[in-house]
Amino acid sequence: MIFSRPAAVLVSVVAIMASAHAQSPQTIETVKVGTQAKNAFGTITAMQNGDIACYLTLKDDSGKVFKEMADFAICQQQATLLNKRVALAYKLERTQSPECQGDPDCKKSVTVALVVAAKPAQAAVAAAARTSLCTASEDIIFACRGEAKLVSVCASKGATAKSGSLVYRFGDAAPDKPVTLTLPRDKTVPSKAATGAFDPFAGGGGAWLRFTQGEYANTVYSGIGKWGPNGETREKAGLLVERNGKQIALMKCSGKYRSELGPDLIERLDIQMGDQTFDYPDL
Repeated sequence: MIFSRPAAVLVSVVAIMASAHAQSPQTIETVKVGTQAKNAFGTITAMQNGDIACYLTLKDDSGKVFKEMADFAICQQQATLLNKRVALAYKLERTQSPECQGDPDCKKSVTVALVVAAKPAQAAVAAAARTSLCTASEDIIFACRGEAKLVSVCASKGATAKSGSLVYRFGDAAPDKPVTLTLPRDKTVPSKAATGAFDPFAGGGGAWLRFTQGEYANTVYSGIGKWGPNGETREKAGLLVERNGKQIALMKCSGKYRSELGPDLIERLDIQMGDQTFDYPDL
């Protein structure tokens, strides 16, 4: 089910939440080119024309240096691309082998993943507003924004209890910012990635998923019930962060949010409640 009704806004201790998440490694987005995984984004620090290609030196979002071969036309855009974070598009191309050392009579060739387009990242994502931290190859299970932060739960296409993966991501809502926290860190089948449950309520029902890391628990939730001051039907949705069972941060969804949490999902992915229940925060 998709909820789009504006929910009440309440963000508590968001700075603590960001601090608690900051120790986790950043997730670097990649694209598959042939059998290779290539960085989808990078900041170009140097570009130079060579004998067979334009050579790029870049840094990924964690600061790690990597190098790519690019179409000669890319080097002609130095004035607009140098020191800019760009979205990279690749294509498998046949090019003269480096063994030829630029000899025009050499017939040796190799197939390489060539950068054929590099566009400033902000411009590249402007056409599609960032409404979740899920990739195009994933289904959005939950997506919620609170002020400048964004939380998402994503499942691989066709995921089941014992196949595919389920992942929690938290980060800045700005489209050019990296993901701050990913749980689990490695791909994990849904039934082992999180705990959770569906809870029936008068006037509706709710569901939650909890992702843990050491002493921290990150629980996303959504539901409908008679939670208004006079028993009116109201929605609840957001993220609760706890440390050793005590609340340290609460982010309620601001404006539109998306939730597929419910009994069908819990059953299909065989999500178990574990040894802890969940109390839905007050409006």
